[in-house]
Amino acid sequence: MYRKGIGRKKGISAVVGGAIVLALFFVTVVPLVIFMQNSYALFLNESNSRRIFDTDRMSESLMVGISQDVLTKDLTLLLSNDGPVNVRIVRVWAIDAVRQTAIPAAGPCLEEDLPSLPPGANGTINVQACVSGFTGNVQFFVVTERGRIFSPSKVYLSGGRPVDIVFPYTLTVSIINMDKGRLYEVYVTPIGNGRVSPEKFTHKATASNENVTVAFGASPGEYVIALYESGKLVQVPEGNPQRIVVPESTAIIFTLGHKPYEIVPLEPIISAPSSVKKDATVLADIYVRLPKDADESVEITQIATNWITVTGGATIDSCDTYIGVEIQPGRIGLVGSCTIDTDGVTGRSFTIIVNANSIFGEGVISSATYTNIGASKNIKVTGPPR
Repeated sequence: MYRKGIGRKKGISAVVGGAIVLALFFVTVVPLVIFMQNSYALFLNESNSRRIFDTDRMSESLMVGISQDVLTKDLTLLLSNDGPVNVRIVRVWAIDAVRQTAIPAAGPCLEEDLPSLPPGANGTINVQACVSGFTGNVQFFVVTERGRIFSPSKVYLSGGRPVDIVFPYTLTVSIINMDKGRLYEVYVTPIGNGRVSPEKFTHKATASNENVTVAFGASPGEYVIALYESGKLVQVPEGNPQRIVVPESTAIIFTLGHKPYEIVPLEPIISAPSSVKKDATVLADIYVRLPKDADESVEITQIATNWITVTGGATIDSCDTYIGVEIQPGRIGLVGSCTIDTDGVTGRSFTIIVNANSIFGEGVISSATYTNIGASKNIKVTGPPR
C-alpha cells in the first residue's frame, strides 16, 4: 500500500511539472515570437516608408529664379516645379554672400504662408522684406519639407534693390568680318541715369571673317558704344563710337569690311623608306599639310583615281584613301596608304609621284575648294634580295 501511494504521487508531480513547463512556454516563448514578428513588420514598414521618402526626396526638382515685380518693384523669387512629386516649401533663407551670415537675423527670413507646388506648377515668393535696406551680395536658399535646398544665382543689392539684374531691354552689338587673331573690345557707356550690364565685352577672333553678336542688359537711357581692335578705335563707315537711345534703338552693327579667304595650296608629304632592296614591297603613307597661314581648317572631300603614280618599273599594288579628314592650319593629315612592288624595277631607283590637283578639300567656314601641289620622292634600290 505504501509503495502504491508513492507511485501515484510521482505521477501527479510529473503531470504538474509538465503543465508548468507548458504554461511557461505559452507565457514567455509565444509572446516573444509574436513580439518579434510585430517588430519585424514594423521594421519592414518603416524601411519601406524611408525608401519611399528618399525616392520622393531625390525626385524633387525646383527651378528658382530671381526677378523684380513689374508693379511694386519688390524682389521676387520665381518658382517652377519641374519634377514628378509635390514640393512644399517650409523655409526661405537670405544669406550675406560675403559674411556668410543670415539676413536679417540668425534664422530663416520666411517660414509661414509659403507655397506648395504640385508637379508642373509655378509660384512666386516676395522676399523684399528679407533684404529691405541691405547693400551687398545676397543669395537666397529655398528649403523644402523633405530637406532639399534650391537656390537662384547671387544678386547684388543696393539699399535692398537689385543693381545688376532685371533689365527691361536687351541691347545687341554685332561685329561683322573680324580679322583672325585680333582682339576686339566693345565698351557700352551710359550717359545720365542709364544702367547696363556688362559694360565691356572682349573677344579674340579665331578665324577670318568671323562674326559675333553680344547682348547687354540695359535700362532706358542714352549710351555710347565704342569698338576697339587690338587697342585702337576702329574706323568703320557707320561711325565709331555710336550714340543711341534705348528703347528707341536696341541694336548696333559694326561692319569691318569683307576680307576674302586666301586659298592656299595643300602640300603632300610622302612617307616611305629612302632605300629598299630589289624585289621588295614598299609601304608609302601620303600626308597633306595645310600651311599655317591658312584662314580656316580644310576637310578632304575627294581624291582622284590617278592621284599617285610611280616610275622606274615599280608598280602600285594597292592604295587606301581617307576622305573626311579635317586638317587645321599648320597641321598634317593622313590621306592615303599605298603598297608598291619593286619586282619590275630595272635601274637603281624609282620615284613615287603625287600628281598636282588630284587631292581636293573644302574650307570648313568658306566652303571654298582647296587642291594640292605636286610632290615626289626618289627611292634607291640596292642589290638583289637576301
